[in-house]
Amino acid sequence: MKTTLKATFAIALAAATFIGTADASFARTKASYCRSYARNVARHAGGQNVAAGLALGAGGGALIGALTGNNNVLPGLAIGAVGGTVVGAATAHDAQRRAYYEAYQDCMGNY
Repeated sequence: MKTTLKATFAIALAAATFIGTADASFARTKASYCRSYARNVARHAGGQNVAAGLALGAGGGALIGALTGNNNVLPGLAIGAVGGTVVGAATAHDAQRRAYYEAYQDCMGNY
């Protein structure tokens, strides 16, 4: 009787250890997979904003430079391009941050 009880206890302990380890391993794998998935989604989000900001900023700066007279088209073009690039980059970063967060949450909830 003592041997059967010891064997049952040993099997139950081994099963509990295995189940606990497998569950933790799956959780780490799931989080790791979802981080990788979210990084991939974020990498493709907002990339157009920098180029669009550059083009719109350069065009707007040139237009303002032309409207103010004194042949200020080139300085206005340069200042507008720099400003548009900075604004476009900030917008792209925000879009990537939001895309990462949403993709990660979606993955964790549906994986």
